[in-house]
Amino acid sequence: MLRGLVILLLLANLGYFAWSQGWIGALTGAPPQTGREPERLTRQLQPEALQILPPNTLARRTPPPVCVEVGPLTTAELGRAEAVLRSALPEGSWQRLTREKPGQWMVYLGPYQRPELLRRRMEDLRKRQIAFEEVRDLPGWEQGLLFGRYAVEADARALQARLAAQQVRYVRVVRLVAPSTTHTLRLPRADAETQANLPRLREAMGGRAWSACSAP
Repeated sequence: MLRGLVILLLLANLGYFAWSQGWIGALTGAPPQTGREPERLTRQLQPEALQILPPNTLARRTPPPVCVEVGPLTTAELGRAEAVLRSALPEGSWQRLTREKPGQWMVYLGPYQRPELLRRRMEDLRKRQIAFEEVRDLPGWEQGLLFGRYAVEADARALQARLAAQQVRYVRVVRLVAPSTTHTLRLPRADAETQANLPRLREAMGGRAWSACSAP
C-alpha cells in the first residue's frame, strides 16, 4: 500500500510539472498559462486606454453633492434668507420646509393661597363628579386645579363653557405654549462650488450656520 501511495505522489508531481511548463496546454491547443509578462501583454484589452495618473489625483477629486440646510428660521428671518439664495443660486436648487408647532392651553382653577381652601374646593368637585386633577410639576401654577389640556384654544374654551354651565365659577383658560411656525431652507444637492460658497452665504444671512440635512 505504501508503494502505491509513493507512485501516486510521483505521478501527481510529474503532472503538475508538465502543466506548469505548458506541455499539457500545448497538447490541448490552449495558450500557455505561465504568468510571465509577455503572455499577459498579449491578453490585454485596449491597452492604449490605460492612463498613468499623477500623485494625489484621488485627493483632488471633486466632492459629491451633499444635502445641507439652514434653520429653523422665523418668518421675519425667512425673507432675508430667501433673497440671498435667489441672488446666489440657480432657481430650483433650494427648497423651503415649513413646520407648524401647535400651542397648548389648559382649563384651570386657582391658584389657592390657603391649602384648606384648595382641599374644600376639591371635595366639592368630587361630590359633584366633575373630573379634575391637582396641578403638579408645572411651576407657577401649583396650588391649582387642572380640568384639561388642549392643542386648540377653541376646545379649551368649549370646556370652560361647559364647566360654567355646571356652576363651576372662576375657571379660566391659560395659554401654556404659544403656537409657532418655523422654516428651514434646504439645498438637497449642493455641488462642490456651492459647498465652497456656504461661508459667504452664511455671512449674507447674518451668521446662520449651515448643517447636514435632518430627517424629512
